[in-house]
Amino acid sequence: MKLIKSKNANINYLAKVVEIKDFTPHPNADKLKCAHVDGYNIIVGLEENPGLYIYFPTSCEINGNLLSYANLYRHKERNANGEQTGFFEDNGRVKAIKLRGVLSEGFLLPANVFRDFLISSVNLELNEFQLNTEFDCVEHNGKEFWVCKKYIIKTSMGGLNSGKTTKPVKGYDKIDDTQFRFHYDTTLVKKEPWCIGKKDLISITEKIHGTSGISANVLCKKKSTLLDKIANLLLGKPWNTQHRYYDLIYASRTVIKNRYFNKNVSSGFYGVDIWKYAHDIVSPHLPSGYTAYYEIVGYLPTGAYIQKGYDYGCIPPKEGETYTPEKHFKVRIYRVTVTNADGVVHEFSAREVQQWCERVGLIPVKQLYYGLAEDLYPELLKDDSTSWSELFWERLSDDKNFFMECNSPSCNNKVPHEGLVIKKEDMIPHAWKLKCFNFLQGEAKELDAGEANIEDNN
Repeated sequence: MKLIKSKNANINYLAKVVEIKDFTPHPNADKLKCAHVDGYNIIVGLEENPGLYIYFPTSCEINGNLLSYANLYRHKERNANGEQTGFFEDNGRVKAIKLRGVLSEGFLLPANVFRDFLISSVNLELNEFQLNTEFDCVEHNGKEFWVCKKYIIKTSMGGLNSGKTTKPVKGYDKIDDTQFRFHYDTTLVKKEPWCIGKKDLISITEKIHGTSGISANVLCKKKSTLLDKIANLLLGKPWNTQHRYYDLIYASRTVIKNRYFNKNVSSGFYGVDIWKYAHDIVSPHLPSGYTAYYEIVGYLPTGAYIQKGYDYGCIPPKEGETYTPEKHFKVRIYRVTVTNADGVVHEFSAREVQQWCERVGLIPVKQLYYGLAEDLYPELLKDDSTSWSELFWERLSDDKNFFMECNSPSCNNKVPHEGLVIKKEDMIPHAWKLKCFNFLQGEAKELDAGEANIEDNN
């Protein structure tokens, strides 16, 4: 039996085997202390001792059987020992909370409790815990069961979900298998605090709170007619060779929205195809092979928010009024790629995205810094007492020049700024996000209220 990452695992919501060698005192509570994992602070009780733990990140959902076995539910009737109570709600979600003024981000479960749960559940035992193993499932002889996953409030809206990686999308009879890709998962900075080095050329952009969209002009497959097959034979090609042509595709974060390509697509989270409105703005600017990734913010044609409270300088359309870009909604480009006929992808640099948008008349996300990482806070180079990365992220996470822990600089409404996206200029498709705690608290309240998120269901 082993701990594994499932096929559709999200890097930001994986459990991890960690060793806690020491704790630090809680500054405001005598009966609490703090542990540290990958830059996260986790508050625990005084009874916890140094040793191996399983770390569960904020906003993941832990398997209910595990919570019940460990008697961690707040409602004691859900626990194996009906006389014991914990602090987890029935949904099993790990919350980011402040205890006596100190932030706790995640949950630590003693590894021996997790080992006993496995023995109790499947009568099998792990030979050993490999330190730093990240996982969301347990597997044995090809069979697996989930341990944790991203917490999502389900809705009845559906669609064909093909993942969120840089791998090409397959399984569509009209789309060439080498061409279209959904956006990769953006990694939380605290998962990889070493990701940025002093000499790295970086871009920092405003992270805006809307819904993601994709527009692509890529090679598609045409069903061969009898004349096509005859032509293939005359040209010396296999008779069933498919013809390819460039066509426009649009999608949400995880679902292709063109009904011509995806017959199973629904009308979406709000029953409005907001992605088609955005696609009509972006697609005229896409040469063959280009794919643009963007955020849509503001209001829907119905007058409802795309994300509750986040207006981004827009106003809701009045009844009968034409739904107008830049007035009622905005589209902001954050990524551009070019895919050649062989399926090889060129990733635009952050600077190229800004320049391309300016040239074609589209608007990119707002860039707040571009330059060497070490030049952002040059005074940190003089401090040898702590690692540069730790100091860098500590400064950036509370920097009012980047509106961290402030209200959104782009909204008329007073709502928390979501945070920042950091990219490294290395032509590799990856990015990191640094979210404001005030924003995360707002998200947690919505989850507590049972409010589903458009990004989790499209």
